[in-house]
Amino acid sequence: MIVDTNSDNNNIYMNKIISKISILTVAFVAVACNVTDKAKFELDPNEVNLTWYGEYDHEKHCMHYNENWAGCGWSFGDDSIKPSADFSAYDQLVVVVDSISTDTTTLFLNVRYTTSSIVTSMSAPVVNKKTTLRVDLDTVGKSHVLEAYVMSKRPCNLIVKSAAFRKAPQYGEERELKAHDGFIDASEFEGYSDEALVSFHFYADGEMTFVDGEEVKPMNNWGIGKIFSSADVNERVCSARQIILKKIGEQSFDCRLGDLRYMIDFDGGNGRRGLYWSVWMGGHLTEVRMINTTIRETKN
Repeated sequence: MIVDTNSDNNNIYMNKIISKISILTVAFVAVACNVTDKAKFELDPNEVNLTWYGEYDHEKHCMHYNENWAGCGWSFGDDSIKPSADFSAYDQLVVVVDSISTDTTTLFLNVRYTTSSIVTSMSAPVVNKKTTLRVDLDTVGKSHVLEAYVMSKRPCNLIVKSAAFRKAPQYGEERELKAHDGFIDASEFEGYSDEALVSFHFYADGEMTFVDGEEVKPMNNWGIGKIFSSADVNERVCSARQIILKKIGEQSFDCRLGDLRYMIDFDGGNGRRGLYWSVWMGGHLTEVRMINTTIRETKN
């Protein structure tokens, strides 16, 4: 979860709000808990049953977000008795949304599990009132998925076009991209398809925490950097992608190349095209440093 650090209640909203408002739809859980090993498993927009700070229109498949950091999605269990759905046959959750009524700047796709306090998260900016959210499932937790939901940074309305658990693509050999102080020229991405995987590798030493009541908890899914167009370093035109801290140590923030094209191809009039990325310290982190950026093409 990436939050606005200027908000006083962001640190504690997750566990307290979701545990009180999540609604278990028994029929849907019965289906989800018996997932077969197919290429993908579609989530039915009619089965959305989880909201906070908002509501869901089942007829129009429209999520209404009334406040900052509102959420809407699917609940497969209940925090008190901990039932869950087994999606171990899959590696990713992909949600496509469009007709976003206002420029919320960024949406987030989060997945919670019963097996741990981990929340896997991925951000995606809103471009032309549309976006595609993709998140990799935790390798251990995906057999016990509690909830999956879309969270909005600002109030808005959006239409759920599709949502599905999928198998991850297979990739070929990894190549390191040439970079200088975080800048990667657009030419480095030539010859790759939109399905190619771009990985921003970095290292985090220390731990981000927040206080929930009297308990200190980790914030491993907070933002720790940004990726944006090198022609628009102030993000006036191209919305940036938040780099999310997943764990302590060496890690990567992975993006599909097609989801970065709008930034790579943006021409701000200075003749410079490409990507720029950076990381910073936050919370109780003692060190964050960039390692490199790599790309891998999908296998046919």
